[in-house]
Formats: sequence, structure tokens, C-alpha cells
Amino acid sequence: MAKPITAIQKQTITEEEKREKTIEELKTSLTEKEEAVTELLSIMEELHNSGILEALNAMLKSREDILKIVIGQANRKPVTTVINHVIGIAQLLANLDPQLTAKLLESTASGVTEAYKNAKETEKKIGIFDLLKALNDPDINRAIRFFLSALKEIGKRLNGE
Repeated sequence: MAKPITAIQKQTITEEEKREKTIEELKTSLTEKEEAVTELLSIMEELHNSGILEALNAMLKSREDILKIVIGQANRKPVTTVINHVIGIAQLLANLDPQLTAKLLESTASGVTEAYKNAKETEKKIGIFDLLKALNDPDINRAIRFFLSALKEIGKRLNGE
């Protein structure tokens, strides 16, 4: 009859065996991905030849100084003002209906394009009677009504401050 196992011996891997195993895995991976590795080396060579790699290396070595400069510039009043404006515009855009905004922008763009074409074609002076006559045009009337409504709502909000 066989002897019972009383102790289990753990196989210990030496540092040298770990290194050899890692090297073999790397060799296998490199051969499997030879095309990608070749492309990567080509990119690295181009970066080196153009000086970009050297510049990136210098930037990494000086990262603390560069970070101090960036933070110093970002803390300037004009920069913080621009950041606050960008945040305000982002909040405004987030509150607008995307379909309504698209329609408004499309109408504005096509209207400006047509107006430019019309203005180039004629240099006729517009008199007071031409303006009064234009008020009867339904399209002009619709646009004026839109802008007057917008001005009224803006005025309400400004009064509420």
C-alpha cells in the first residue's frame, strides 16, 4: 500500500526563473504582434527624428516647473473670467431644447445667407414707407414678433435681479 502524503511541498520559483519566464512571454507576445510593434517603433523613430520625443522627454523632466507656470497662468483674472463665461454658456446650452436651438440656428444661418445675397444684388435705399410696407410681410412680422418677445422676456429677467 502507498504511503499517505503528510506534507505538501510548495514549489518555489527563483527570481531568475521568474525573469526567464517573463522574457519568454515577451518574446511570444512580440512575435504574435510583430506588425504592431514594428509600427510603434516606426512612430518612435519619427518622433525622435523630428525632435518631438526629445521635447516630450524634457517636458517630463521639468513637469513640476511647467505645472507651476500653468497653475500661475490659470489663476490670472482674465483666465478665470473666461472659464466662468464658458461654464455659463455651457449651463445656458444645457437648458435649451436642442431641436428648438437647431431650428433657430438653421433659420438664422439661412436668413443671413439670403440677406447677404439680396444686399449684394441691390443698392436701393430703403425709405420710411418701405419699412412700413415691410411690416405687412408675414415673414418680417413673425421675426419682429420673435425678437420683441425675446426682448420682453430678457427685460423681465433683468428686472428680477
